[in-house]
Amino acid sequence: MPYEEESASAFAFETLTVADTALGFTAATYQPVNDVGAKRALVTCAVAQVRFRYDGTDPTSAVGHIMDAGDKLEIEGYTNISLFRAIRTGASSGIISVTFER
Repeated sequence: MPYEEESASAFAFETLTVADTALGFTAATYQPVNDVGAKRALVTCAVAQVRFRYDGTDPTSAVGHIMDAGDKLEIEGYTNISLFRAIRTGASSGIISVTFER
């Protein structure tokens, strides 16, 4: 019996320390190869709470969606992935791990 084609397959992974300056994913990691870029990102948070946005504006320690240590987030679409930014909310930096799929 033939297998159905998967909608997306993991192709890259990175771990980022989220400190007191907003940062996004590493562009070279999710950008298109042969005109195919990341379609989805699975993000998990560890150590400390962070705030995030993916509308093209940097979050602040007081403004943005909250992601607590242990939370996960799925981001759909290349544009949303490229616009993602995160910042820590307190004195401790958070760590996010990201798997990119295409």
